[in-house]
Amino acid sequence: MIKIGIIGCGYWGPNLVRNFSNIDGCIVTALSDIKKKNMDLCSQKLTGVKKFADFRKMLKGKTVDAVVVATNLAAHYEVAREVLNAGKDMLIEKPLTADAVEAAELVRIAAQKKVILAVGHTFLFNKGIEEIKKYISSRKLGKLLYMHAVRTNLGPIRRDTNALWDLATHDVSIFLYLVGAMPLSVSATGGAFIKKGREDVVFVTLNFPGGVIGNVYASWLEPSKVRRLTIIGDKKMLIFDDIDNIEPIRIYDKSVVKDKKYDDFGEFQLILRDGDVTIPKIRLAEPLKNECQAFIESLKGNNKNISDGLFGLQVVRVLEAAQKSMKNGGVSMDVK
Repeated sequence: MIKIGIIGCGYWGPNLVRNFSNIDGCIVTALSDIKKKNMDLCSQKLTGVKKFADFRKMLKGKTVDAVVVATNLAAHYEVAREVLNAGKDMLIEKPLTADAVEAAELVRIAAQKKVILAVGHTFLFNKGIEEIKKYISSRKLGKLLYMHAVRTNLGPIRRDTNALWDLATHDVSIFLYLVGAMPLSVSATGGAFIKKGREDVVFVTLNFPGGVIGNVYASWLEPSKVRRLTIIGDKKMLIFDDIDNIEPIRIYDKSVVKDKKYDDFGEFQLILRDGDVTIPKIRLAEPLKNECQAFIESLKGNNKNISDGLFGLQVVRVLEAAQKSMKNGGVSMDVK
């Protein structure tokens, strides 16, 4: 039985406790939070769980085999470093850190200690995104041209970070997963309308090898909740609506075709091709449940987590470049 400890029992903590408690082969044995009321709330349906105001005490001895970190972003590096140096496998909520140098250091420590480092980019475990990955990899959409993501709502407004690191991180991780490569450059603009210096709306453009473009619009200041991804190929087009639990994916057999015949100006004749709309059947499951299950399976040696420390580091590098771009008026930044 794998013993799980959870550090950070606030907003996301109860969901983590619920999911790990329902997975065969593991048990939540310890909780840690600076607020006792958060631990009390998370432990309501647990028996024999130990509670620690100081997370470092949780790491001593054999109280836990693996740790899940769900603190605020500012504490990620310090907490994660302690967990890894204690020789514990770890799943940490997204993003890995707010600094690429710190993220790289965590990846290095995990390799040195020979422990698993997984990052909670939950959308990689979304069945809809998994299906889209198959369509792109099999080239059923043709050559990938561009992707456009919209992630908006009225709140919740975070105090510890901005909309780039809170919301856009989801779509950055999705783009990296779907394309299977890092962008060459990133540009971003944003607005801080609620609190100076903390962007609540961001526009991010990623330029990938081969001319593929990824665009993200994320905001805490929209009247309606939207979670939509549009993917355009040169043969077909796809729209993924994460809020639609019945028909989340629609594939449009539409494209623009260049006729071999030229017009009077020596240019290709363009034909707009409009075909059927296909709605694939998706067996939906809670992405967080899939993420937690994948972490446990990786601890058992049954699989390699697709959202590992290296992937988490890549996401941080993109976000860091986007942040620098915003602070420099939207100038394009190379991703290093």
